[in-house]
Amino acid sequence: MAFPRQGASLALALLPLCTLAASGERAPREPQLPSAIDAAVHDLCGERVALLGESPVHGLGRTLEFKVTLVRRLVEECHYDAFFIESGTYDFLNIQRKLKSGGQITQPMLVAAIGGLWAAREVEPMIPFLMKKANAGALFLGGLDDQLQRGTYAQHEMPADLVHYLQGDVKQGCLHTLERHTLWQYTNDSPYSPKDKALILGCVDQIEAAASTSRSADTTYDLAMLRSLRHSLAGDFAPDIPGADPRIQGFNDRDRSMYQNFQWLMARLPARSKVIVWTATNHAAKDLSGIPGQERIVSLGSYIHRAFTTRAFALGFSAYSGTYVVVSARQSVRQWSIAPKTSLEGQAFATGSSDTRYLNSAQLRKAGPIAARPTSAEFKTAKWDEVLDGVVIFREERPPNFSKP
Repeated sequence: MAFPRQGASLALALLPLCTLAASGERAPREPQLPSAIDAAVHDLCGERVALLGESPVHGLGRTLEFKVTLVRRLVEECHYDAFFIESGTYDFLNIQRKLKSGGQITQPMLVAAIGGLWAAREVEPMIPFLMKKANAGALFLGGLDDQLQRGTYAQHEMPADLVHYLQGDVKQGCLHTLERHTLWQYTNDSPYSPKDKALILGCVDQIEAAASTSRSADTTYDLAMLRSLRHSLAGDFAPDIPGADPRIQGFNDRDRSMYQNFQWLMARLPARSKVIVWTATNHAAKDLSGIPGQERIVSLGSYIHRAFTTRAFALGFSAYSGTYVVVSARQSVRQWSIAPKTSLEGQAFATGSSDTRYLNSAQLRKAGPIAARPTSAEFKTAKWDEVLDGVVIFREERPPNFSKP
């Protein structure tokens, strides 16, 4: 199905109407432009990887609603068969192990795996949809991040599952070491230290050695968890690199690790699988080097676009105005400044009454270097077609309705 171009000239569109009016004939109804969601589905439907971003502040309710609808349509209409999210990989590995053994996952398992960052009413309709598809074997679920999250399998049950390869005092010692870390039982008098890191890595080494020689069970998922746990510790207490920004270094290390998890998951999918990646726009972007202040950031999306070239699509989100919250800190509601008329957001709503606009790659390219804010709360001037393949812009954003713990 082909959609009409949204950038059609207004003058050309009005010319036939003027001619018909002069001749006394009735003007035909003007063809309806596709909605923003229809246009986004159209552009994403034929891709192999759909990277669905969102502002790094994460606290945007309309964005979440749009993404949830988009996920459902990509799975049902476009036959996407995998869903990866910027959440801890450990719970999703446990989910895959349960499904592979013939079990069924529950809604609480999936809620915990997705994590508190997206614990919002807007996301709730997606949970039973993903669960039903996964339990039916129609959708492969995966987590990309090495970070440990609260209230998860990784925090509470994973240590005991991992140490079962060990025996005696070594087993009990490593269980205590791992649980102290996953439950963050450090104190002001006994804080997390390089010694703790060394103890954890020592246990990881011992478990890996024992699991690698075990013939009692499938060790695939445990070894993957251990690898990710090792990655999560890599930057702790690392020496400073002269001239390097530790925040940029941390971001790049994390995104490289997420790409390694992405590759591991892709290797376990059927050939030609189609994957949705739910993440922040900074991670989804195909190239951030043209954005002031982000020139040295190497995103997850840049690795994926390099591997899939034209078969990966990075979708960003922004807003002309409205309010938001910084979810990671559960901060109070903040106000978006109204977008300047010269910005991408301002131009998107210069005419028309729609409350949601979708700009495709050609429209972003035509805009040239222009101020916009899909990758931060502040406006940055960039060639946005080099950063993203499409952008959804809302006339007015609002915070999510957070779910109760």
